[in-house]
Amino acid sequence: MELLKDVIQSDIMSKDVSEFLFMTKKSKVNKIHPYQITPPKTDKDRWMTYIKVDGVRKKLVAQSEKELIYKLYPLYYEDEKHTLQSIYDEWLLKREKENVSDRTIQRNKNHWTKYYESHELTKKPLPTLSPEKIEDYFHSIIRKYGMTTKELNNMKFIMKDMLSMAKRNGYIEVNPWHEVDIKTYGCKPPKKSSDKSKIYLPSEKELMFNQLNNDLQDNPHITDSYAIFLLFKLGLRIGEVVAIKEEDINLHEKTIHIHRTETLELNHNDNLRPVVVNHTKKKSHYGDRYLPLSDYDITIIRNVQKVNKIYGYVDSGYLFLDKKGRTKIREIDNRIRKFCRQAKIPEKSAHDIRRTVASEMYMKKVPVEIIRDFLGHSDIKTTHGYIFDCNEAETTANLIKNSLADMNGLRIS
Repeated sequence: MELLKDVIQSDIMSKDVSEFLFMTKKSKVNKIHPYQITPPKTDKDRWMTYIKVDGVRKKLVAQSEKELIYKLYPLYYEDEKHTLQSIYDEWLLKREKENVSDRTIQRNKNHWTKYYESHELTKKPLPTLSPEKIEDYFHSIIRKYGMTTKELNNMKFIMKDMLSMAKRNGYIEVNPWHEVDIKTYGCKPPKKSSDKSKIYLPSEKELMFNQLNNDLQDNPHITDSYAIFLLFKLGLRIGEVVAIKEEDINLHEKTIHIHRTETLELNHNDNLRPVVVNHTKKKSHYGDRYLPLSDYDITIIRNVQKVNKIYGYVDSGYLFLDKKGRTKIREIDNRIRKFCRQAKIPEKSAHDIRRTVASEMYMKKVPVEIIRDFLGHSDIKTTHGYIFDCNEAETTANLIKNSLADMNGLRIS
């Protein structure tokens, strides 16, 4: 009630809630804390103040003002016991300091809102959370939402990491998570899809290529179809193709340097927005690679450059553009799915194109090690997971039957 009263009187209902909660705690700490809180004087220094422990003054430091306030607050308001709810903002701050991507943090927030926020467990004092209570909570969540093991593991991480932080910060003496045993019997099995649904079959490729060519004829000012054609040749991640710059292309040496990708970051309104970063997925150095260009690939690139010049498309040297600037992932993805519908084939993604490229290379006897480097994988096991039978069903059936013809031992017709 006091919190709501402060909100109304301060007329700050529209501000970010977590920031408001921090400012509230800061105000309460400043009213009672007897020592000065000192900001860092240099980049190497930290926020600093003093506290009294058993009558002795001791220094207390933190990387940021917010972190220092979070340490001071429970010292003066012991009646407000630490709960998962009360340390949630502190945990998010820790995640940000660990350089976790905005996209992952947003997923954490979504899981917190859906599975944790309204549950009574998050409001109980941390020392009262026994392994049995935690297990009961997760088993009830599994029953309620019928989640897969993958979804369960994603949302389990939140409590596991929060309890680990609580132990390190002295909020609990023993971490109950170490004794937690969550049974996954009630989890839904992941939906099993046909291997044929993960790649473009020869007939589907032909229908897609027809749609792409028709689109280029009907919309000569749009280069999205060229980007999709390039995906079918280079097996790039969709974020990589929209991040290509003209400077990455060496037509003389017939190579292209892949070392950027589009990702999502939070803007000042706390909304995710697409931006290009100077690394590929997971910041792996395996993603930084030079790929060979065929004459066909170079023709695609030159056609795109020609369109950009004719229509005056310019944006920081990017290759794939439109009148608004750099082409985004969503535009390419929407177009791929639209062409699938128009071609009357199962709706497939850009990543299915990537798997198709890997499967075609493998079928043409390209060593898996080369395919791994071409795709930019760090682990060859990942590459093996991209390789599927890309024959039509009838062709596959005939291959199997013909290979086993010598096993026909029955002599009675």
